Amino acid sequence: MSKEIRPGHSASRERESASEVGRRSIIQGLAVSGCLAATGLLGSVPACAQGTSSKRPQPGQRFVFMTGDKEGQPVTPDDVKVGEPPLLVYPMDPATKTVISSRASLLILKRIDEADLDTSTKPHSAGGIVAYSAICTHEGCPISGQHENPRMALCNCHGSTFDLGNNGTVAHGPAVRRLAMLPVTITDGELVVAGKLDGPIGPPTS
Repeated sequence: MSKEIRPGHSASRERESASEVGRRSIIQGLAVSGCLAATGLLGSVPACAQGTSSKRPQPGQRFVFMTGDKEGQPVTPDDVKVGEPPLLVYPMDPATKTVISSRASLLILKRIDEADLDTSTKPHSAGGIVAYSAICTHEGCPISGQHENPRMALCNCHGSTFDLGNNGTVAHGPAVRRLAMLPVTITDGELVVAGKLDGPIGPPTS
């Protein structure tokens, strides 16, 4: 007897496989791009080796563009504008100029009208700029999508939406855990890490 093939089930499996391949490709691409950014910035192999570590952002570090025309260049407060998509960035040690390009240090920056920031979020922002882990808490895709609501950030893999104006809480699933927030400040015109990520990164492990 021939085994019944359900077209809908097959299509669903294909979509899931494509999504997984896409997720892995994005993350691998981010790792390579970050490593190249570090090498270009410092012109040294040790900088690239440093980028493979799992270090999280540390207070006092600055930010550099992870990708785009300004890849590897420092991010200024003026680079983060209200209404624009989240910026993918890495932290950088200002003393050594070492870019910390790891999954644990991949971040998003977004500027939100200060009047729209929740009272628990505003103290950790700077001029309306907020910073969060860029790793989606559903399946670990990097978050970079723009949402029609300027407070929100969208994961393009499966549609999870996070309210960056309210501690990175989940506004729409399938993610169930909020994004870890990173306190920031502006010092002498530079955007600076002001604390540590306040929660776990990425999907739950159990």
